[in-house]
Amino acid sequence: MSKLRRFDPLNRPVFVTCVTLDRRPILTELIRPLIAARRHIRYLGVKVPAWVVLPDHLHAIIELGDNPLSGTLHRFKRKLSAVCYSRSRRGRIWQHRFWDHIVRDQEDFNRHLDYIHYNPVKHGLSLGPQEWAWSSYHRWLDAGVYQPDWGRLKHEGGRDYGE
Repeated sequence: MSKLRRFDPLNRPVFVTCVTLDRRPILTELIRPLIAARRHIRYLGVKVPAWVVLPDHLHAIIELGDNPLSGTLHRFKRKLSAVCYSRSRRGRIWQHRFWDHIVRDQEDFNRHLDYIHYNPVKHGLSLGPQEWAWSSYHRWLDAGVYQPDWGRLKHEGGRDYGE
């Protein structure tokens, strides 16, 4: 059992990153199981306003409500593994643990939202976030947060979305 202690933010969004074991590029083949796992944690009261799935990792902003962060991500990873196992995909999917960052304010939220949606472009998987299907970008575009051509350049308005 890990001795790592995490601070559980109450009613604060959290940016998380989960990585596949040995960075195997398998997640885009598992979209339906990922949707089932996301639905599972939503049933528990967790909201996922922003997300992106790349071949070997995913990023999301999650709003936990009263749920603990570690327990929520454990349930998400376990549900995905269970769905995959029931579909004859054997073996471990995830690296242990995850990376998290408590979102401090609206500016921090906006910066992480941009980072999530620009990530497929950053990794050379698409020319713009508009072309990447496995992302919440289109929902935010429809809400008017982004312009239709946002993210086609590496440096949008002088801001760098890299790490």
